[in-house]
Amino acid sequence: MPTSVAGTSSSVFRLAHAGSRASGFTLLEVLVVVVIIGIISSMAVVSIKVLGGDHEMDQEAARLAAVLGQAREEAMLQGRDLGLRVDARGYDFLRYDTRSERWLAVSGDPLLRERTMPDGVSLDLLLESRAVLLKARSAQTEAQALLPQVVVQASGDLVPFELRLRRDGTDEVRRVAGSTDGKLTSGKVDDAAVR
Repeated sequence: MPTSVAGTSSSVFRLAHAGSRASGFTLLEVLVVVVIIGIISSMAVVSIKVLGGDHEMDQEAARLAAVLGQAREEAMLQGRDLGLRVDARGYDFLRYDTRSERWLAVSGDPLLRERTMPDGVSLDLLLESRAVLLKARSAQTEAQALLPQVVVQASGDLVPFELRLRRDGTDEVRRVAGSTDGKLTSGKVDDAAVR
């Protein structure tokens, strides 16, 4: 009879041990769940960023404001007026030459180089709250005078302007604006302000 009691106690021990093992999670199971939660949350963050705005236009607007800020600093340091020339797909800078009394294209300066907007992004220019007709850039001949639409004066003052970056086929608009005192702002434009 003692053998049957010993057999019963060992089977009870096995049942108790198996029950406690089934009620917990292994480290591997916990890690798999953490990885799955991480993947799902990163996909949610990426989709929010994708649906939340046009980051390429944000970067272009910020770059344009930064380059204009640097151009203003350079104009003040050199004591020479600079000009921003804009077309529908890009912009470049001009430097006023006091000897020839003409605007000349800036060359050899990596900061003030000609820039083209990414595909699908176009520019609109407003001066004194009036839209300026932007023509396509063409090769300039020697006889044609280069003229900027926005002048950055050696004093640091600006011709007030507003540049709008638009994504073709969408309502996405970013704005870069300059005031007379040289203050530059950039950011997203809400739909009501665009119309």
